[in-house]
Amino acid sequence: MRHSDQRKRNVSFSYKCTGEHNINVGEELAKLQPSQRLLDYYREKITKFENEYQHMKILIEKCEQVNKPTFLEDERRQMVRELVELRSALSDVNIFIHAERQQVMRLHSEKERLNLDVLEAEKKIALLLSLSGLTEGELKVFLRDPKRISLIKQKLPPNLKKLQEKLTDSFPESGNNENELMLAAHVKSLERQVQQAESSWLEEKSAILQERTLTAAEVKLHLEKDEAQINLLASRLQETQLHLNNATKQTLSKTAEVEELEKKWLAERDHLLSVLATVQDNLPFVSHMEAVQRSGSYTDLTKIKSTCELKDLRRENEILKREFSDAEELRAMYESQCLKLEQTMCKLREQKEASELLYKERNQKLHQQIESLQRDKRRVDERRKFDLKGFQSDIQLIRNDVKTLVAQIYKITMVMYGDSHHPVNLEALNEMQAVSALVRRVQKVLGDTRRKMLSVETEISNEPS
Repeated sequence: MRHSDQRKRNVSFSYKCTGEHNINVGEELAKLQPSQRLLDYYREKITKFENEYQHMKILIEKCEQVNKPTFLEDERRQMVRELVELRSALSDVNIFIHAERQQVMRLHSEKERLNLDVLEAEKKIALLLSLSGLTEGELKVFLRDPKRISLIKQKLPPNLKKLQEKLTDSFPESGNNENELMLAAHVKSLERQVQQAESSWLEEKSAILQERTLTAAEVKLHLEKDEAQINLLASRLQETQLHLNNATKQTLSKTAEVEELEKKWLAERDHLLSVLATVQDNLPFVSHMEAVQRSGSYTDLTKIKSTCELKDLRRENEILKREFSDAEELRAMYESQCLKLEQTMCKLREQKEASELLYKERNQKLHQQIESLQRDKRRVDERRKFDLKGFQSDIQLIRNDVKTLVAQIYKITMVMYGDSHHPVNLEALNEMQAVSALVRRVQKVLGDTRRKMLSVETEISNEPS
């Protein structure tokens, strides 16, 4: 006890003096002064653990090499699926954008047509104002505040009367015919534009749908190839597993046979050694008995019995020590197996957690992509609504301007020709009515074309993707 206390004090003093964590194992063992047998036992244990560690490391590397291509293949398949979904969404967005462009083009063409109608109406108003003989100041006052001015019937001067007669004799009918022809030409050109736009839209639609079908077919072929390759790899993996199972069974059976042979050999060796030990132990007793028989004295028999009992006890003690060492080795082996199983369980849990995290990250990415696409679609819908509202307001303003201009023209004609001596010029009114009828006809045609285009858009949007 004193010697062990002194050794502990020396060790603690060395720790306090050095203050380092790197401990020299050889020095510490020299301080402890262990037996050579204990050192050999622990060295054998350390070499055994190192060999097992290297073996487990090699097995882990092999497992990683085997699992790496399958993991990469799964990732590639997932990326291909995401790419297919993104392509389909992109094609849908392209179709929607193209439809929006066609709608904007139609609205612009309608706006241009209405601007042309306004210009024609302004030309007619300018002609009528030139015929009326009003000055610039009167015209401004009339246009600024027409409600406060009382209408007074006026008479044309003689020079304007002659000019009016010449103009009415020369080209009222021709002007009317020219205006009708010009409006008809405008209507035909607009109809051609609409037809061309519809044909181009149908061609682009068919091209986009064909491209989409081709991409779907390509993706389907890629998926079939991947599935065939996966099935081939799965079959190969099953074959390798079967070969591995058969090889492991054969090795286990051979190791079991070798262990049984070793056990038999050890049992025979122990039996022979025990027989040899008994013979060696009983050899002096036999020689003594022979000597006693020769001499005839039996006084030392009790001593011989006591020595035999002591040898038996020593032999039993050695057997118990061997059994204890075997039990200790079995305990260490079972403990190492339990540690290995715990390590494998920890690794499996870590792999499960990593796979769950990766699945959650991919799911979040997909949700973010879907939300971004939905936001873009809403933004495009809002922009389309704003554009439609703007165009509708512009069309309404232009229609109101045309109505006000027609009312002002009617008032001017009534002012010019509304007295008893000069009757109202019905030709101008008929011309205005014809123009308004043409405008209504054009508006009706545009409404029909718009309905057709909206029906086509609804059919396209309702088509299965």
